[in-house]
Amino acid sequence: MRGLINLLTLLLIIFVVVFFQLFLILAFMSMLIVPATWVYAQLNGQSYSFTIDQSNMLYKLNILGQWSLVIGGAIMLFSLLLI
Repeated sequence: MRGLINLLTLLLIIFVVVFFQLFLILAFMSMLIVPATWVYAQLNGQSYSFTIDQSNMLYKLNILGQWSLVIGGAIMLFSLLLI
C-alpha cells in the first residue's frame, strides 16, 4: 500500500511539473496572440471582437492571453513597487 502511495505521489509531482511548464508556454504564446489578433483585425477593417468570435480556439486563446497580460502586468508592477 505504501508503495502505491509513493508511486501516485511521484506521478502527481511529474504531472504538475510537466503541465505547469506547458501552461506557462501556452500563457506566453497567448500573450503574443492578443496584439497579433488586434493588428490582423485592423488590417482587415474588422473589429477585434468580430475577429476573435470567428474561431472558438482563437477566442479562448485571446481570453487566456488577456488574463495573462493582466496578471503578468500586475505581478511586474507589484514587484517594481517592492524593489
